[in-house]
Amino acid sequence: MVTLVDLVNRGLTPLFDLLCWPFRTLPPIWAMLAISCLSGVAMVWIFGKTSDQDRIRQLREQIRGNLIGVRLFQRDVGVILRLQRRIFGDTLRYMRLALVPMVVLLVPVLLIMTQLNLRFAVRPIAPGEAAVVKAFVRDADLLREPARLEAAGGVEVETPAVRTPAAGEVAWRIRAAAPGEHRLVIHVGNASLETHLVAGDGWGPVPSRRTGRGVVDTLLYPGEPPIAADHAIEAVEIGYAALDMRALGWPVHWLVAFFVLSIAFGYALKRPLGVEL
Repeated sequence: MVTLVDLVNRGLTPLFDLLCWPFRTLPPIWAMLAISCLSGVAMVWIFGKTSDQDRIRQLREQIRGNLIGVRLFQRDVGVILRLQRRIFGDTLRYMRLALVPMVVLLVPVLLIMTQLNLRFAVRPIAPGEAAVVKAFVRDADLLREPARLEAAGGVEVETPAVRTPAAGEVAWRIRAAAPGEHRLVIHVGNASLETHLVAGDGWGPVPSRRTGRGVVDTLLYPGEPPIAADHAIEAVEIGYAALDMRALGWPVHWLVAFFVLSIAFGYALKRPLGVEL
């Protein structure tokens, strides 16, 4: 299953690289706008194809009619109670009809979110900036062995290995000396593992974790190949700083921006797509 998830990630990553390519010199919110628009259209289309549109349209009309009735007969308590009962029943039936399409939508939405997290959660380390690299081992006894971090040119390792046996981790502080993608090799005892540090300005795909912790972590952290399940090192993390994304001058988290924009685009385009939500 991990292999399958990794193959899906490997297929989606270049696709999202292509989508972001026209916006690479612009603030990240512009790429988010484009991806959210396409995502909103795709989600509305999928909802339309996986739902009973005729029944949903009928229920929506019934709810609208009963709401008008509530306003017309607002002084007749008995009529209002009957209308509210019908509205409540139609709402439950609508939710039941929407349940299957929403479950189907969870899969593409989750895949999109993992790719957005790769690009918009953190930023590359600026030249001259420091960060912490952590390696997590499966057996804390391995931390008694020698540990070192091998860095290619462009990265300086500033501290010796700092071990935390209770957390099963060993850490180093590094500093980027030049922009680019730099190879790091972690050695703990006889185990070695390679990862990469992304340094530079701007934004782009920045893998913050290479993991061997199963299907969920493999799905959530694309960008680096998964670690073998029998490897002594379980995961590697690099402490990148959060990406500063702004909309109209205001800071906004990428997850909030994606949901607000994709829903807005979806609702704006549902009529041209002929879909009832």
